[in-house]
Amino acid sequence: MAKTLLRRGLRKGYRTLRQWLQEPAPAPAPGQDRFAYGLINDLVVQIASKLGPSQRPHYTWGMAHAAYLAQHLGIERITAIELGVAGGNGLVALDRAADELERAFGVGIDVAGFDSGAGLPKPLDYRDLPNLWSPGDFPMDEAALRRRLRRGRLILGLVEDTIPAFLAERPAPIGFISFDLDLYSSTMAAMPLLAADAALLLPRVQCYFDDILGFTFADFNGERLAIAEFNDAHEQRKISPIYGARFYVPPRYSNAIWVEKLYLAHILDHPQYNDYDGLVRRPNMDLHEAGQ
Repeated sequence: MAKTLLRRGLRKGYRTLRQWLQEPAPAPAPGQDRFAYGLINDLVVQIASKLGPSQRPHYTWGMAHAAYLAQHLGIERITAIELGVAGGNGLVALDRAADELERAFGVGIDVAGFDSGAGLPKPLDYRDLPNLWSPGDFPMDEAALRRRLRRGRLILGLVEDTIPAFLAERPAPIGFISFDLDLYSSTMAAMPLLAADAALLLPRVQCYFDDILGFTFADFNGERLAIAEFNDAHEQRKISPIYGARFYVPPRYSNAIWVEKLYLAHILDHPQYNDYDGLVRRPNMDLHEAGQ
């Protein structure tokens, strides 16, 4: 008798477990769609599928957030920048992703790449990590690269010369910058981009710092030192990591190394810094309407 009851209990438990496993996942709790990350992440994945391996998701993610912010602030055109172009694959990826994001958000995107054109300058001291970098590293085939670009503008020369001239042209507000100049001295020379007139910047500028993980990168050399010194020198301009970024990028990229290199430059004195930016959905607003 006891064995019969045990068998019946086991069969009933098995049926309950099988039924539970076959049930659809419960609907998300109210409020879980209150953020724009889903909309932006879906777009990043779609662009990755369309453009293939040459696409750089960290460029697309940062530029998508910049275009989304500009849309909500009523800014019709922005600038996306790569510092350190080398062979040009990154600038081409930025160029192609800009095509897609311009169509998605209705915000014009200018693309500019800065490079010496002759490889890295000579490292000056330990802050430039001469144990890693040598003069002439990462050369460029300028003619070949220019043939690959559509909208991207290639600006050649040392950044201490080209960036002031670029800012004097009054470009569209800068919304995304990839820092890949390798040297501390060159990175510091590029920081005037983030110290520029607030009219030349979005209130928050998406930044990607390529050389901050592994190797011999530290708080007292390279890009990390440049970030710290910039923050120390500017009360109303601050560069900060995007904390917990791996939870807010598309899940397929949550363990990608580039996620740890995402930063945000806060332009605290920007007149629109406190304006609603659409990242958190307001009551009764359709999430997709927030992206239109």
